[in-house]
Amino acid sequence: MAVSYKLSGGKELSDALAALGENVRKKIIRRAVTSGAQVVKKRAKEIAKSKGIEDTGALIRNIAGKVEKQTSPDYVQINIGVRHGKPKKNAKRQDDPFYWWFHEFGTSKMPARPFLTPAFEESREKVLQVMTEKVREGLEKA
Repeated sequence: MAVSYKLSGGKELSDALAALGENVRKKIIRRAVTSGAQVVKKRAKEIAKSKGIEDTGALIRNIAGKVEKQTSPDYVQINIGVRHGKPKKNAKRQDDPFYWWFHEFGTSKMPARPFLTPAFEESREKVLQVMTEKVREGLEKA
């Protein structure tokens, strides 16, 4: 599931970022995107809890974001989803919520109870606000 946000907070933000050094620009953009991802993760956890998807807590604990390798100083990608754990030997309870897919998309016997998709949809405006705020904060510090 790919959702893309483009932070276009105006020409002044773009120009101010472009005037900075590459490392500083990378750091500011990465902080902004990470903060936006936190908003989506928090909302996904809230939705999952509200739908009663917390039998063992493994699914909610494993909603996470993974920062992908930065290919450009002006591009950061964070994938938000449910991470899979490795099976632990002799563990009383496995922490691998492989079943998240069943809840998100449903099965032939179970209706879908999505939590990630609505989290992306509902938090779009807040994500853009948070990201813009973080970029402005970073520019003030730089």
